Amino acid sequence: MQWIYFIGRSVCHQIPERSFFIGNHQLPLCARCTGIYMGVFLGFLYLFSRKRWKGNKPPSLKILLFILLSWIPMMIDGATSYIGLRASNNIVRLITGFLFGVFWPVFILLLKNYQVMKGNNLSIVENYKDLIIMICALIPFAGIFSMQSIVVWWSISGITVGTLIYVYVQMIFIIIRNLLVSMNKKIIYFISFIISMMIMSGLSWLNDFLLAQYR
Repeated sequence: MQWIYFIGRSVCHQIPERSFFIGNHQLPLCARCTGIYMGVFLGFLYLFSRKRWKGNKPPSLKILLFILLSWIPMMIDGATSYIGLRASNNIVRLITGFLFGVFWPVFILLLKNYQVMKGNNLSIVENYKDLIIMICALIPFAGIFSMQSIVVWWSISGITVGTLIYVYVQMIFIIIRNLLVSMNKKIIYFISFIISMMIMSGLSWLNDFLLAQYR
């Protein structure tokens, strides 16, 4: 558990009042971050199940607008609660975080697969139906929070923190691959993992130094 909490601190404040507890154990990510990274996981899961992991075609302007609009609720919720205009709660944080995170995979896959000098005609998202299904994945996920079981704690914690690591590795991989085109992909992934763990460790220690008093 301590290792999972350590990794979670690389992106999250872990303030108890803004986090869910399952089986008397606080989740390693706050409600909003839990929503974001569970959204990322379920977004990837849907696209992989639809065999879109090699997609490289940018979404249409209408699809892009839909995605951008789905990010606004979290921005409004976060901004208005932090400046004191209104009080938020963990359910709202979870939902708005999920809406913000569930479409990240579209852009991660696009950055990873897009080829500047070649035709890009493999769709990642084909229509609004894809987007609606990805959003509806929140419904069964939200239901498991009522199950106060240590198995549920480990499942949610493992998925969200594992997804967090995966996102770090993928983004570092994209950067290194574009700089070192000829390098073997397996080597790039290994280097990306090491760099990701170093960055996450540094951010976690910084978080512990700056925000420990609020936990």
